[in-house]
Amino acid sequence: MKTVLIIGANGRVSIEATKIFLENSSFNVDLFLRNAHRIPDYASNRVTVYEGDAKNKEDLEKALNEVDVVFASLSGSLDKQAETIVQAMVSKNVKRLIFVAAPGIYDELPESFNEWNKQQFGEKLSLYRKASDIIESSDLDYTIIRPGWLTDKNENVFEITTKDEIFRGTEVSRKSIASLAVQIAKNPELHSKENIGVNKPGTEGDKPAWFE
Repeated sequence: MKTVLIIGANGRVSIEATKIFLENSSFNVDLFLRNAHRIPDYASNRVTVYEGDAKNKEDLEKALNEVDVVFASLSGSLDKQAETIVQAMVSKNVKRLIFVAAPGIYDELPESFNEWNKQQFGEKLSLYRKASDIIESSDLDYTIIRPGWLTDKNENVFEITTKDEIFRGTEVSRKSIASLAVQIAKNPELHSKENIGVNKPGTEGDKPAWFE
């Protein structure tokens, strides 16, 4: 039986991914976060919880034993976290990484949406870019996901653009991103060594329609 380690397990995308892994796969699900009390009780013997800091290599290494796939959805010091994740995975000989970044880190959005996105993210956008650069320059078998602005809609509807394409749409559901991550974990060759944009079709605009 394979094992996925979810780093940033209390985030809303990670919670969706955990549910889908438990419901629609046979994976063991290891959860990594700072405070274990912040996650739901999944009441499953396939779940193991690790407390630690994603910027601490030793903490991560303790959670990487017998892990086949790592899924990371984080905020904060993304560049430092990405660097530590890469180092810990190399140290433990874990190859497959699925990493959630942000839209617009390559100015790949349509112009008006791109400017709005920059204003909203501010300096944090550069951290997502640095994190992605670190991962792409590693020897890991990675998939970097750049989602549109995230919604809590109960839907699994998305389309994909490559790193060199203009991003389409403005939003996508957390459930869609989580579902894609589970699909990649089940089929590790899917989007291998790719950096992909993910959006919901038909949501083009200057900003997400729901944003006030």
